[in-house]
Amino acid sequence: MATPAITHGIRMPLKSDRVAIRMYCLGTGDCFVLKFMSGKARCFTVMIDCGSCKGGPAEFRPFLEDLAAYVNNTIDLLVITHEHNDHVNGFAKHPDIFEAMDIREAWFAWTENPDDPNGRAQELLKQRSHMRLALQNAIQAYKARHEQRELKARSNGHRTFEQLILNNSRAFLNGLNTLAEINLEGAAGGKSLPGMRIIKQLLKKKKTKVRYLDPGDILTLQQAPGIKFHVLGPPSKRDYIFKNGKPGVDTYDKHLALDESSLSVNAFLSLNNSVRNDVPFAVDYLVNGDDTQSIYEDARNEWRRIDNDWLCSAGSLALRLNSHINNTSLALAMESEATGKVLLFPGDAEYGSWESWHEIEKWKSRGKDGKHLAEDLLNRTVFYKVGHHLSYNGTALEKGILMMESEELAAMATLDRRRIAEKWKSTMPNKYLLQELIRRCQGRVFVMDEYQLGNRPSRQLDPLTLGRKVYGEGWSEDGKSILYKQYTISL
Repeated sequence: MATPAITHGIRMPLKSDRVAIRMYCLGTGDCFVLKFMSGKARCFTVMIDCGSCKGGPAEFRPFLEDLAAYVNNTIDLLVITHEHNDHVNGFAKHPDIFEAMDIREAWFAWTENPDDPNGRAQELLKQRSHMRLALQNAIQAYKARHEQRELKARSNGHRTFEQLILNNSRAFLNGLNTLAEINLEGAAGGKSLPGMRIIKQLLKKKKTKVRYLDPGDILTLQQAPGIKFHVLGPPSKRDYIFKNGKPGVDTYDKHLALDESSLSVNAFLSLNNSVRNDVPFAVDYLVNGDDTQSIYEDARNEWRRIDNDWLCSAGSLALRLNSHINNTSLALAMESEATGKVLLFPGDAEYGSWESWHEIEKWKSRGKDGKHLAEDLLNRTVFYKVGHHLSYNGTALEKGILMMESEELAAMATLDRRRIAEKWKSTMPNKYLLQELIRRCQGRVFVMDEYQLGNRPSRQLDPLTLGRKVYGEGWSEDGKSILYKQYTISL
C-alpha cells in the first residue's frame, strides 16, 4: 500500500496517477489484476475473477503463484463477475493460495445475494439450479441413447444413413459437453460450481466485507481516492437477463445459425422419474401400454419414433442457461475523477445486459451534455475488457462498441485457441468484432494468444514497440509459456 499523505495530522491515501492492468494467460477465461499506482507506490489493488475453461491444478499453479507474489498476498478489492467455470474455477484449483491472501473487500452482483430483500436473487438462483439439473439429466439421457445408436450402427454394418445420423449425434453431444464444462462441471445436483462455493466460504471464514451491487450504484472507496465505481449490470429486470439481440443490428453477425427451438425445463427434470407427468406434447398423443411395443416392433413405423429427437432441445436449454448466467455478470465502469478516463469490465454480459445499462432511471441526463450516463461512460472508455472471449454476442453493437469514441481506446481479450473447446472455435473470435476493435483501438488489442487468428492485431501494431512503461509480458521460468500480458494507462 502506498505511503499516505499527511493532512492536519490525518494520513490520507495517495491519489493514483496510473493503473497497470495485468491479464493472466490461464487459458480462455478471465483473471485480471489492476494495480492503481502513484509514482512508484501502490495505492490500491483490484482482482477480477479467476478461471479458465481448460486446465488442471498443475497447469494453474505457476500463474497463481505469480499472481500471489505480484500482489504481495494482498487484494484490496476482489470482484467476482458471474458463476461460470472460466471465471471462478481457479479458486477451486488451489484454495491454499487464496487462503494465504489478505482479501479486504469483495463484490458480487445482486443476483448472488442469498438475503436479497426482494426475493429476486433467490428466484433466479432457484431457476438456475433447476436449469442445471435439467441439463444434467438431458445430457445423461442423450448420451445413453447415443450409445444405443452406436451399438445399432455396428450391428447393422454401419449403413450409410445410420452413420450420418451417428456423426450428427456425436457432434451434438460434443457441443453439449462443451457447454457443460462451463456451466455444470462440479455442480452435481444443480448446486453452485466448486469455485464459487469455495471463494464464498473463504470470504466468510476471513470475515471479509462483502457487498452485493445493483445497477445504478456509484461507489467510492476511502482506500482509492479519485476513483468512482459505476455499476452497470446485471439488470434488475428479469426480461433483460433473458433477452437476446438481433445479429447485425444489436450484436455482430454470427458465423453460424443456431436452432432456436425450446423445451420445458420440467420435462428434463422428470427424466429420472418413473411417472412422466410433464412431456413436451399433449397427453392425447402419448402411446401407452402394449400398443407402444406393437407399434415399435413394426419396422415400417421406425420413422415415427421421437424418443431421441425431442432431446435435441437440450441444445437450446444449454444456450439459454449459458446466456442467463452471462447476463447476471457484475459489469463495472471505473472512472478517474481527475481525467474522466473510464475502464470497462463487463464480465461476459450479453446484449440484454448492455441494453439495460441505458435504461437505468437515475442515470438519465447525468452524463455530459445531458446524455444518459451509460452512454457518456462508454464515450470516455479508454480500456475495454472484451466480453465473452471475442464472441459475437459478448459486445453490443449500437449500444456498446459504436459508442466507444476515445482515441486512447485499448482492449484485452481472454481468448486462447490452444486452450479452448473445439466447438467454440467456430464462433471465437468473431471476425467482424475483432476487425472493429482493431480499427477503433488502432491496433491496441491484446489477445491472450493470437494462435490461428487470421487477422492478428499485432500485424497492425507490435505491442512490444509501445515500450516497457506501457506494455509488458511475463514468461515462465523455462521461457516456454507466457504468464501474463500487462498494459498501463495514465490517469
